[in-house]
Amino acid sequence: MKHITFLALMALSLSAFSQSGLKGEIKNETNEPIAGASIYIEELQKGTTTNFDGFYKLQEVPPGNWKVTVKMLGYQTIEQIIEIGRDSLTTYSVNLQDTYGSLDEVVISASRNPEYLSEIPASVTVVNSEKLREFTKISSNINEILAYTVPGLAVSTGTFSNWGQTLRGRSLLVMVDGIPQSTPLRNGQLGIKSINPNDISRVEVIKGATSIFGNGGSGGFINYITKNPTTSEKLSGTTDIWGTSQLSNSQDALGYGVYQSFSGQFNKFSYYISGSIEHTGNKYDAEGIPLLPTYGLDNTDIYSTYGKLEYLLSSNQKITINGNLYKSLQDSPFIPVFANIQVFNDQGDYSLEPGYGIEGSIPGQEPTGSELINGRLKYNLNNIFSGTTDFETDLYYSKAKSIFFYSDKFEDGGQSVINSEKYGLRPNFNTQFNLYGDMNISLIYGLDLLRDKTNQGLLDGRLWVPNIELMSVAPYLQTTLKLDKKWAFKAGLRYDDLKMDIANYNTLPYSPKGDGNFNPSVSVQGGELAFDNLAFNMGVRYIEHQEFIPYISYSQGFSIADLGSILRSARAESIDNIQLEPAVTNNYEFGFISKFNNFRLEAVGYYSTSNLGTGVVFSDELNSFIPSEQPQKIFGGEVAIDYALPSNKLLIGTSYSYVEGLKNPNDDENNLSYVGGDVISAPKLTAYVTWKPTEQFNTSLNVMSLGDRNRFSPFQDGEGNYAFRHTEFPVNGYTLVNLTATYQIKSNIDVFLGINNLLNEYYLPARSQWAAPLRSFTTAGEGANARLGVTYNF
Repeated sequence: MKHITFLALMALSLSAFSQSGLKGEIKNETNEPIAGASIYIEELQKGTTTNFDGFYKLQEVPPGNWKVTVKMLGYQTIEQIIEIGRDSLTTYSVNLQDTYGSLDEVVISASRNPEYLSEIPASVTVVNSEKLREFTKISSNINEILAYTVPGLAVSTGTFSNWGQTLRGRSLLVMVDGIPQSTPLRNGQLGIKSINPNDISRVEVIKGATSIFGNGGSGGFINYITKNPTTSEKLSGTTDIWGTSQLSNSQDALGYGVYQSFSGQFNKFSYYISGSIEHTGNKYDAEGIPLLPTYGLDNTDIYSTYGKLEYLLSSNQKITINGNLYKSLQDSPFIPVFANIQVFNDQGDYSLEPGYGIEGSIPGQEPTGSELINGRLKYNLNNIFSGTTDFETDLYYSKAKSIFFYSDKFEDGGQSVINSEKYGLRPNFNTQFNLYGDMNISLIYGLDLLRDKTNQGLLDGRLWVPNIELMSVAPYLQTTLKLDKKWAFKAGLRYDDLKMDIANYNTLPYSPKGDGNFNPSVSVQGGELAFDNLAFNMGVRYIEHQEFIPYISYSQGFSIADLGSILRSARAESIDNIQLEPAVTNNYEFGFISKFNNFRLEAVGYYSTSNLGTGVVFSDELNSFIPSEQPQKIFGGEVAIDYALPSNKLLIGTSYSYVEGLKNPNDDENNLSYVGGDVISAPKLTAYVTWKPTEQFNTSLNVMSLGDRNRFSPFQDGEGNYAFRHTEFPVNGYTLVNLTATYQIKSNIDVFLGINNLLNEYYLPARSQWAAPLRSFTTAGEGANARLGVTYNF
């Protein structure tokens, strides 16, 4: 009987013990639930994580006072002594503050998994929501915003096109939530401007060759991370209304824009939806002359919609549906007058008169611009396999249509259009476990499946680039090992298996110089092309002391050169006779981050080689533009400094980017020459000052200064005239200053003013200079222009 009584008492005590513990909810500063936050009691080696609703429950904690640690990547860690009662669950809920003020960022794109920027052995720039809000007070052109905020990214072209806006002298891949926006099969160089910046939560720019996302990013990639529902209320939102005008010439220069967003939560549903309309008026240079309308931003209607819906299936399962539409159409009342260039002597003295617009119209010309549609269905399943693994997969769809300007280089003239349609499936696993002590490892592995259909034709039905259908299968593995809280090792590989079916086609008669010398049409037998590549990356970062966090890394990139450019200028009668080779890039870099309280310094040097070039060259023999086949060596460095006064009333920063490139013939690696301006940017210096003297008022001044790049000598053409070769033209620098100011009328109402090119400087954007031999791309920069608006939050 005594034994039975003892066992009963033991069972009762165990039952009471099992009912002791913690429960609660973890949220951020705006009361948005934080999923995946860690709640841990180190003395007991016991912990748990929050579910998608931000709730947690930690059971079987003995009664007493215990130090509870709450941690989440991107938020400040909280440690607090909590008294755990007997026979009950003690409630402990907290709101975590984000760590943006600590000059560190959380990055997802570098490894498809959240991690601190300072622990990644690579060069990464994050443009957060605060910086995006500041710049949208000046411009809706994301090309301009990134040029000011991303070291290593070439300056904006001042137009809709991003041709020449390379990343460290290499091509880049643009994505929205990981969905490819670029069209590498026929690169129209329009991918950067593919989403309304008001719908972006942050921009992550991974620089250098990378194997994590595959084809198209030999210089790195830009990933736009879209906004999430940010409230537990049923309805909240933001209204932006603004007007714009040129200051150098106001004739028909007024524009306007409206942006509206709604966000909320109903039980297990949460949502974010938005829409915007923008119209621009005439655009003028600093002297009041209409800008060249080719690829222009004048008289453009821009429409965008975006939506995200999340549904919690259970505490560890979630489904997300999101998508966006971005449409930009220019219908200009001007027609182009192309640039005039004259080279006087073998010393390279020249005169350059930029192109401009005059009133008129081209019969039958349709509005130019792009339309992009993205859709994604995403499924998350967390804490599987004994809590070690998170799983996510998404099915996505993307469709792009880009209509270009009228050109007389086609026989009988015409407008070309690139059509691209993509389907993709991406299952991805993230497994983490502790080996022993302070050693832990994470494995990220999965599969990228992609189907891409691309062609380029004329609006009248003629086909210029044939139908290309790409099927890509790419397994990958990325590993991160953190050792003793001092070292972060990262290594990974990706295998790309690509097969392309190309339909039979006839090349179009085309005169690339616009001199009436049309290439003859050739009938080409289609067929299948296949490529495969194994890319590898590795790096190490020392993370013990924030005062000096160095890293060294090696990475490879893989891309197919602009296949469409090759096919549309083919001379062979069969695809089998066209020599094609994938471009493989090897990138080496060393850098460091130093953080001292509110001071942050980052510096990096890099060197990269590739078996093929970036960009296109003109072949006099073929009378056509073809992708560069010459190996390239590119090197450079970047420095960025940021400082915040302890009161955070004054923020200052600067960055400097330098890149240079050399090329050589395949058969003579010692015969080096400089790479053209379409690949290599002139040195870029940026600086900013943000001042917030009161809680109601803040203002920012941003400066971007481009240096000179004069590497080329003229040659004499067949008629004895001096000329510069395609893209090999001197670039003279310039300096631009922007100003923004915001005043808070009420807690939920702001008025703002932004002035772009504050000093009304007359300048030619870099592309207008190095592309001068083509004459059709040389426009002056936009003169001083202003944006005045109001923001209402509810």
